[in-house]
This record gives sequence, structure tokens and C-alpha cells, in this order.
Amino acid sequence: MARRPRMSAARLARARASPTGAIVLRILPAPRAPRSPRSPRSRSPRPIGSLRALAALSLVSIAALATHAEPARAYGLALRTAVATDSPFDHNGQLMLAHIREAGAQLVRIDIAWNLVAPASPQPGFQPANPSDPGYDWREADRAIDQVVAAGLEPIVDIGAPPTWAQSPPGSGVESPEPVQYGQFAAAAARRYDGSTPGQPHVRYWDVWNEPNASYFLRPQTLAGQIVSVNTYRTMLEYFATAVHGAAPDNLVIGGELFPNGVDDATVTAIAPLDFTRRLFCISAGARPHRICTVHVPVDVWSVHPYTSGSPTTVPANPDNIWLSNLSSLTAAVRSAQRLGALAAPRSAQVWVTESSWDSNPPDPRGVPVKIEQRWVAEAIYRSWVSGIGVFTWFSLRDQALGASPFQSGLYFECSAGVACDTPKPSEQAFRFPFVAYGQRRRHVLIWGRTPAGVPATVQVQWHAGARWRGLVKLRTDGDGIFTARVALPRRASATTALLRAVRLGAVEPSPAFSLQPPPNLAVTPFGAG
Repeated sequence: MARRPRMSAARLARARASPTGAIVLRILPAPRAPRSPRSPRSRSPRPIGSLRALAALSLVSIAALATHAEPARAYGLALRTAVATDSPFDHNGQLMLAHIREAGAQLVRIDIAWNLVAPASPQPGFQPANPSDPGYDWREADRAIDQVVAAGLEPIVDIGAPPTWAQSPPGSGVESPEPVQYGQFAAAAARRYDGSTPGQPHVRYWDVWNEPNASYFLRPQTLAGQIVSVNTYRTMLEYFATAVHGAAPDNLVIGGELFPNGVDDATVTAIAPLDFTRRLFCISAGARPHRICTVHVPVDVWSVHPYTSGSPTTVPANPDNIWLSNLSSLTAAVRSAQRLGALAAPRSAQVWVTESSWDSNPPDPRGVPVKIEQRWVAEAIYRSWVSGIGVFTWFSLRDQALGASPFQSGLYFECSAGVACDTPKPSEQAFRFPFVAYGQRRRHVLIWGRTPAGVPATVQVQWHAGARWRGLVKLRTDGDGIFTARVALPRRASATTALLRAVRLGAVEPSPAFSLQPPPNLAVTPFGAG
């Protein structure tokens, strides 16, 4: 049920790279974990608090390798993982969803194509907000959502592709939805999946349009030299949120899904995501934002697609572009918008990553070598957590055929014989059990990880000593499967090249190994050959 942009997928993939063609390889240092001001010489192993609350840090000593850490408190916002896929859940649906679960994801982002549910030509008396109107055909949407829920996953539903009569003006294209009609269809969808329809589950997560800051998906972006897409999208959000919250108050409206780069050329216009965010919430730039005008945008989650050219530490040339390295600038803007009253949500608004990935090599000869991609995936998830991201979503589940599509960014290698013989990439292991380790002063290492599916557990951090792995410290995760600590390396371990990993005890499941020596950055775009 995926909707397709009017432009070619290859052009869209190229545009997700640095729009100027210049990849900035300024590398951010690994985050440092300063000593706790309360216990600068603590010798007991403790998990550190969130990097959002650095005062909770304490040292871990080599003298307590075999002991358990104190029970971990929650490190702040829970981090969950999701997979976005535009592959239909046909007869392979159960197997595809099993692969998603094996990858440790808890959510699946799927599309409802409005023009496949709604009538091509509404008959007199058609009620667009009524899910029981005979003009609607929900069979394909039902099947996809039912399969996701039956697999023990939660659906994130994105609505796009308006029928001709719901375009503004009619017939102008699927990139130009009419906001009132969009809200009415959202009402019908949210009511069908509010938990009261016999045989249908309750869907809580609702996305409001894909990449509305780019003309690939929302038109027009500008008229007579003035940006108009911001007001259009704000109106869409208002109608959509009223409908979705009206169906069930605990539903979450997810706005944004922003394209990562600003683009301005003869064929494409994209407003840089941080600029688009400020304009939508009508707040100023700078360290102390203030309101420029009065708006109240009803959204529970703001989201972005931080496709990054290079490693997760690579900084974009335009600071208003959002890549993995500067996600915190977006979360700061969202917090400011809510503090100033421009973002109207009943609880603290979240920020999600609703797409991110790189092509791998193989199969894409211009993608990221698979072992380096494995490291980058773990770092991407870690840096998202540090930035206050609540959900990290990978695009997509399985590679698409090289030559026929620019997207070889799956967690699984595509098997020509079908899904049943797809094989997981090294990146799937890092997505399932991300673990990172960064060397710091005085032979200390900052470690962070998340257990598969965020299940609470006891983990042992190990270091590679010759031909075997040796225990370094045992930690209990918090309730969301997160563990983090600052540990001292044994004298025999190299402070610059040591190899570490985490093992979930009981299941005896190791994370991918992570070297203290980072590989060189690579001048690659997210979708390689594109």
C-alpha cells in the first residue's frame, strides 16, 4: 500500500544525500562522560544515569568485575525501534513480520493509500468521515494491520495518496491533498481502528503525511517566492489531529516525517527541516527562541528522516538540515515550541526518527561496507537516544533488486527465490542488540547498549583478550532494556584498539563487537548508487 512519488525513486534517493554534493566530513567527538561530582573516586560498578543528566555519572572499577551493578533507574525516555517497509504484506506477510520481530523491533510503519480505500468517484450521499460508508473498501488496510498486530507488533499508520477528487485542486496530483478531506478520511480510518469495530484492533499511532517539507510529496512548497507549504501542513495537522484524537483520546498524532535536507533547484524544492519546524511552530531561531506569532499546533510527536551522508558523526553543511549528528537541535526546537505554547499536547511531546538507513555493500557497490554499516547502525541508535529520540525507525526490511531500485538498505539481503531465503545482514544484528564503547581519559570507557526488543535483563560487558572473551562488568538494565556505564579497562587491554561487546545473560546472546578504534569516515550517500 505504499504510495509512490511522482519523481523517480532514484532521483529521490540522490536528493536525500547532501544537496550541494559536498559531504562535510567534520567528525563529532564521542560523547565524554565526566566524573560524578558526588563520587569522583567511586570504586563500585554503577550504571550511569542518562547522558541527559550527567551528574549521575560515576566510575566503575576493575576490582568489581564479577559483581552486579545497583538496580538501574530509568534513564529518561524509553527508546523503541521500528521498521518502515513499503513492501506489501502479501502471502509473505507473516514471514516478513517474523523477520521484523527477529530484528528486535516493536513497531512497524505502514502506509494506507487513501486512493485504494476511497471510491474513485463518490456517489451522492457519500459520508467521508464514516468508516462504514459503502463507498469505502478497507480490505487491504485491514489485512495489513491485522497481520502486524497478530505478529505482536504495533502499527504506525501513515496516510497518503489522496484520490483525484480529494486533491487541491482536483486532479492536481497525489502531492496536493485537500486538508478538509484529509481530516475526514483520517476520522474514518481512526474510527475504524479505535478498538470498537468488531474484529479490528486499536491503532494508536497515526502519521501525518510523508516528508511535507519537500515537493516530492507535498506541493506547492512555494508560490511567488513565498513558502506556503508550512501553512498548508499546519492546516492538515489541525484537521487530522482533531479527527484522530476525537476517535480515541489516547491516540498519538505524529507530525513532521521531515525530509533531511533543504533543496532549491529548477525541479525540486525542499525546506530545510529545522527551518520548516521553526516556521510551523512560529518560533525564532537562536539559543533562546521566542514566539513570532500565535499558533497552537496539536501534535503529540514530531519526527524526521535524518538520512546522513557519511557516518553518524558527520555534520551537514547546512545546520538547518537534520542528520544523525545534530538531532538534538530538533529536539531542542520541539521542547521550546511546547514550552512557549506553540505545540499543544497534553503530555511532553516526543521526537521520533521515522526513517533512516544506508545502502550496504554488498549488494550496492557504492554503499557502506557491511561491517562498517554494522557499527554505524549501533552508533545511529545510540546517538538518537542521547538526543532524546523515543523511536528509531530503519528503512527498510529487505533489499530491493539492484538496478531496478535505489534501495538496498534492508536489514536482510534479498533472496531472488523469495522472502523465505532472505538472510540477515550484519546491520540486523546491530539493530537488534546495539552496543557502543568510546574511549575516554585515564583508560576509562563509556559503554551503552540496549537489549533486543528492550527487554529488561542482566548483561555482561566483555573485552577480547587473545583468543577469548573476558568479563569486564555485569549490569542490570533499566525497565526499557537500556544499560550504560563508565568502566575502567584492565591493564592488558589497549585503550585505543580494545574490542568490547555485551552479552545478555540467560539467553547467552552477544551484541556485535565494537572497537575503540573508529574506522575512517566514508564519503557515501545514504542510497549509494541511487
